[in-house]
Amino acid sequence: MTEINDKDEKEIVRLYVNERWTLRQIADKFNTNHHRIKRILLRNDVEITTKGRRRVFTEEHRRKIAEARKGSKPWSHGKKMTREHNIKNMVAHIKYDVDFDFYNQFDDIEKVKCLNRILTRDRVSVHFDTERYKQFILKFYYDEQFNIVFNHWKESGFDKWYRPSLDHIVPLSRGGSWELSNLQILSWFENRAKCDMTQEEWDKFKIKTGTKSALFI
Repeated sequence: MTEINDKDEKEIVRLYVNERWTLRQIADKFNTNHHRIKRILLRNDVEITTKGRRRVFTEEHRRKIAEARKGSKPWSHGKKMTREHNIKNMVAHIKYDVDFDFYNQFDDIEKVKCLNRILTRDRVSVHFDTERYKQFILKFYYDEQFNIVFNHWKESGFDKWYRPSLDHIVPLSRGGSWELSNLQILSWFENRAKCDMTQEEWDKFKIKTGTKSALFI
């Protein structure tokens, strides 16, 4: 069994806490067993939980999975999921510590699922903890602009150009922050068109050039 030093222990904690690896994945990396990894984590005061664990697949493994599933339909194909099922599914898969009651306060679960997807990318989610996540959902679920974009997206048949996209009112490249007050929802197309302009600059640009689109707010 491979010897694990202090440096290795720090890496084990990082992989488990930050990268969300499973016990077995870490054990494989260090040529040991998952029981030993669990003891190391407990010794470092890390809570052991399966929630939000990510799986790391090799390209070969991904290829085999793709081949095995080719032509198959998901078990839910053609079935209408109940509200309770949708909420329980979100609770089970969301990386934040959110319970059923939090989601149950919202009438339109599809809007919540849309907001969840906006935060799925690692480069976005790293800026949110559980409390900020809840604040984000509460702010944008009732946000007029988000609701306009979301409804246009639905009316378009969920066309990718209309998809709700997270934008910084003042871009990060221009000194903007991840504060909720600096975030807004635009269509995917308008977000790309706005690029690194501030919202004020973008509004002036649209007026000056007469640029109009059903995809723009």
